[in-house]
Amino acid sequence: MTPGQASLLEALFSLVQPPDLGPSPHRVHHTTSLLQGPNVSMVTNRLPPDSKRQDEDKGANMENGVTMIRREPVLDKTVQNNALPFVLRSYSIWIGRIAFEPLKLREIARDFVFSHFADGERSCLIIILLANIGGSSPGVKFVEGESNPTNPILQNAMQCRLGAVKSLHSPERSVLVKSLDSAIHTMLLHFFVSEVHHAITLRREAAPIFRRLCPEPPGAPINLPSLLQNPLRCLGHLAHIDIHFSIVADLPTLFRYEVPIPISRPSNLSRTVLTSQSDGILQWLYGIPDMLIMVFAKMKSLRQDGPIQNEETIALLEQELRELRPYSGLSSERFLNLMRSVVQECWRQAAFIYLYMAVCGDPSGTSRVKQALKRYLKLMHAIKPGRLPDEFLLTSLILIGPSAERKHDREVIRQRITAIYSRDRTLSANINIICVIEDYWARANAEGRQVLWSDVAVSQRRGIGV
Repeated sequence: MTPGQASLLEALFSLVQPPDLGPSPHRVHHTTSLLQGPNVSMVTNRLPPDSKRQDEDKGANMENGVTMIRREPVLDKTVQNNALPFVLRSYSIWIGRIAFEPLKLREIARDFVFSHFADGERSCLIIILLANIGGSSPGVKFVEGESNPTNPILQNAMQCRLGAVKSLHSPERSVLVKSLDSAIHTMLLHFFVSEVHHAITLRREAAPIFRRLCPEPPGAPINLPSLLQNPLRCLGHLAHIDIHFSIVADLPTLFRYEVPIPISRPSNLSRTVLTSQSDGILQWLYGIPDMLIMVFAKMKSLRQDGPIQNEETIALLEQELRELRPYSGLSSERFLNLMRSVVQECWRQAAFIYLYMAVCGDPSGTSRVKQALKRYLKLMHAIKPGRLPDEFLLTSLILIGPSAERKHDREVIRQRITAIYSRDRTLSANINIICVIEDYWARANAEGRQVLWSDVAVSQRRGIGV
């Protein structure tokens, strides 16, 4: 074990808190032209070696998903018979690039591609565009930071599909499910390689379809523990996106989620979620356990009702966070196990900060806020920047931003966010994030006061208009 790994293990241990079908030939012929894509100037560019970064291939190569769906040589995407194999391979590259545990998603990703490729021309168009854009994103840089012209084509196709489904009087359940599923995959792609406002638009437009698929009657709160165990994975996934985005952007959720506390009480449905949290699609994709999503949903609901001073409720939420089970997924590589544990522990500390500042109304200088930030940054200081863990901590870095008062702590956050990507389209999103964070830091400094969570919403409106 290297000195760096030993230091990281020490940091983690010090934070451990024990529990108190094939498509028709004519369709393939029609859609293969879409694989060629518009004429766009691109250059491939691998990240240069950097002694200050973790070896990004160390984890990616050991468990990457490029061949997890289909083992194929490099294909000519313009050849008609290569259409489906090309989509499968490109989509596997995309999943391998963005997923926390890509190998566990191989069956789900393959089923998604097959079902949508054979589901009519509009559905086929969307899956081809997703594969074409996503498959080219790793290691590709757009010259002069230009956006991929295919992105608005995908957005328009997805909006047209959602509009068509919503206009149906009594659509079949399978039609609703497939349209919601493709919307979620498109949102995910926008978050990584396009403009975030495209994802925000789809989140809003997909909401009525999501609600029709939920078992609760119209107007009733949605039982989140039950939803996360629903066989329709797209329901839990959309709820995750809704909660996650609302937490980060400090906006109301699209729907009211019902989460009983204590969440981990055996009589609650969430016990099932708790015992399987390391085997869920959301953990495989984002590295965030279902249990933590439920805690965030409960805290968001309380925040929307206004700051609370109920010490019993606060204590229950603190207990839920302390008792969050450590990451239990196994890998043959110690490096991957360490990084995944780091991701979960950082998210736990970000949740503590959100509880104290957003829910309880603490300013940044209170002792419990400082302690949570200290625990988070202790992990950051023990590891070097790299794909693991930084790309799975981006939004948690946004959440801890308001708690940072010292110049050094702010610089760590600033550098971690800006170092994740270089010149691809996601850089523009990261610049927007930094602008928001810098805005509330500067405003609090100018007014000679500590940062409050209410500052976040003001800076969000000023910086990115949400």
